Amino acid sequence: MRPLILVLASLITHIAWSQRALPGFSVKELSRGKNQVSWINPYPSCIQLAVQRSTDSINFRTIFSAQSPQLPSSGFLDNKPPAGKVYYRIFYVLKGGQWFFTEIKTTQSGPAEQQDDVTERVNLKEEGVIEKNIPAKPVDKPGKEQKENNTLITLYQRGVFWEMLSPAAYKKFRDSIIYKTRDSLSRLRPDAVNWKPFIPKPKEYVSVFNNDSLLAKIELGDFKKFRDSVQNRTKDTLYSINTFRAELKRFIPKPVWKPSVYVYTNTQGYLIIALPDAMQAHYRIVFQEMDGSTLFELKKITETELIFDKTNFLHAGWYQFELYKDGVLKEKNKFFLPRD
Repeated sequence: MRPLILVLASLITHIAWSQRALPGFSVKELSRGKNQVSWINPYPSCIQLAVQRSTDSINFRTIFSAQSPQLPSSGFLDNKPPAGKVYYRIFYVLKGGQWFFTEIKTTQSGPAEQQDDVTERVNLKEEGVIEKNIPAKPVDKPGKEQKENNTLITLYQRGVFWEMLSPAAYKKFRDSIIYKTRDSLSRLRPDAVNWKPFIPKPKEYVSVFNNDSLLAKIELGDFKKFRDSVQNRTKDTLYSINTFRAELKRFIPKPVWKPSVYVYTNTQGYLIIALPDAMQAHYRIVFQEMDGSTLFELKKITETELIFDKTNFLHAGWYQFELYKDGVLKEKNKFFLPRD
């Protein structure tokens, strides 16, 4: 009888050690739009623990990754659950690469879907010793092919845990990154990859000013074309103050004097005033020095042509005039009186 008892004890011990207890967890709706997920972790050797969420109990997505997965108990508050029924499960990884999923639970569990009492799960005083009878799944020593299939790829986004993917799912993800984006992937270890999304460089502009007034903002890459067009097609001058500022100086042509057809000097040096419609309109003319000071004024001109001798003016040289027709300035110009 004693040998039989020893055999049974050995068999029970073997079965207990060949089983892994899944972490107990519960889901509780605290208020509308806030769900609390609490769990008990039976394994101090846990190196990764993630909460996953789904709206159809099939397609799950990681929404939280514990910073200290080895803690015996913890929780997570889902502040933004989607509308309708929401499903949760916990994914965890042990040292050595073994990984597990818990059963699926929801905030709207019925009588057949009772929540776990997380206080009644496990209490590990010594690693590997399970004190309570809890749901467990056998873990056989995997063969090489099975181990490869069960090895998930841990995906980090800029060093922060993002998702766990099977080798097949990771291959599809990797191919889409390579062929459809400008993102980069770098291998951290055989079962971990860092994903670095491409961030386009912010556009840089050159501000073009004219006398402290902003004329335009031109992309840095297009500024050379703009500068060349200014140099080749205009007489303006463009100065680069620094990489991102330029000053545009407008070309101002020197004024070219055009003699008046109404007030001019003839070849003999006399001043001629020719107004063909002087009889029909009211003309007035004001003669000035070049500094704008008034010499004299003819308030009403009734002749179609008047001839003035140079003696009416104080000196030879340039004079300016203002010719008004019916009270409106018709022309402002100048004329030159030569010396005798």
